[in-house]
Amino acid sequence: MRGEAVAKKERVLLLQWDGSAYDSLRGLLRLAGTELGAEGYEVHTVVIQQQHGWQEKLNAILAGGGILFALGMSGVGSDIYTEDKRLLWEATKIPFFNWSCDHPCYFPSRHAIRSHFLLHGYVFPDHARYAMRHFNANGAAFFVHMGIPPRRIFQDAPLPSQARNGRIIFSKSGADTNSIEARWRDFAAPLRDIMFAAAEELYHRSTADFVAVLQRLAESHGLLLDGNSELTLTLIREVDAYIRFRRARQLLEAVLPYPVDVYGTGWDQVNWNRGAASFKGKADWNQMTTLLPGYLGCLSINPLIDESVHDRSFFALAANVVPVADSNGFSRQHMPDLERYAFRFDPQSIGAAIEALLAEPQAALERTESTWRKLEPGFSMRQSLLQITACARMVAVNARCAA
Repeated sequence: MRGEAVAKKERVLLLQWDGSAYDSLRGLLRLAGTELGAEGYEVHTVVIQQQHGWQEKLNAILAGGGILFALGMSGVGSDIYTEDKRLLWEATKIPFFNWSCDHPCYFPSRHAIRSHFLLHGYVFPDHARYAMRHFNANGAAFFVHMGIPPRRIFQDAPLPSQARNGRIIFSKSGADTNSIEARWRDFAAPLRDIMFAAAEELYHRSTADFVAVLQRLAESHGLLLDGNSELTLTLIREVDAYIRFRRARQLLEAVLPYPVDVYGTGWDQVNWNRGAASFKGKADWNQMTTLLPGYLGCLSINPLIDESVHDRSFFALAANVVPVADSNGFSRQHMPDLERYAFRFDPQSIGAAIEALLAEPQAALERTESTWRKLEPGFSMRQSLLQITACARMVAVNARCAA
């Protein structure tokens, strides 16, 4: 089957947005296109929202036929409609795989689109389970890990330890959680009380627990919630963002004494004269990819998920840079040799993870290399994209029996 597919030069269409935070989605899709091209597919890219011509380019590619599937990230391209108000992918009978990085509480209407040809896919299995349980738009949801990118994207990686700067990179934007709390206080009761209580109870838990906790808290006020209601999704979105920003600030405060280079925005109120940490400002996806191999460690926060890890950890493995992140079920199962560099969200645990890395950097790099070798065959980005092509060929299963 693969030989026949390659011989026929099946085509794949990538849909990009003309801008994203730090250009990360565009960077990831470009990399996906390179990997698909290496597998023998003819890859075409359309950038949506450019000033002129993207619709014409898209129509010309579609008219050429032979497209196995289209791929977009985080909803981009999933809700394009024809002039007669039909979903484009339904009208053209082309499977569109929406590879979403975010929880369905963000832009929920996209996750609820019912179409035989729209495949709701998720980077994190946790999010796919939520979509299947509470949306079930098409009777199927797909989870495909972002995966470990090819090492070749990092020039000269892995660098010997003596060629690195001995520091830890942390790419994360912050926000003032005090302002979020102030906004919550303007909410009507009982919503205000539910959000504050949920934020405290869920701080050390994953989004898989959000609905049950919100339902219990709401019921005490005589309010019954469903996981597919606009109110519940709004509450999840508010609490999710708040916890993530609060975790980021706690992590940053804990690592200020250590040699950590921080990239991002929203850290204006931090006193950078309290230790060895340094603020480097904003950097886009390409810059971060270039900088990463020169570091000893890569600090990151998993987005309240338990069944995968943030793509920064996957990228760190490929570059042989030690991932330093919060421990979860995936890391404990698949990356056990790196758990000494994992942490819980308390200052002592964070400090212990950093100090374990700095105390024996060469041993940490060797553990990282060993983990990469074990994990890469089953969790490579190339393998993930082959899984997506298989999902596209299974489009027939993507339909509910009853409307």
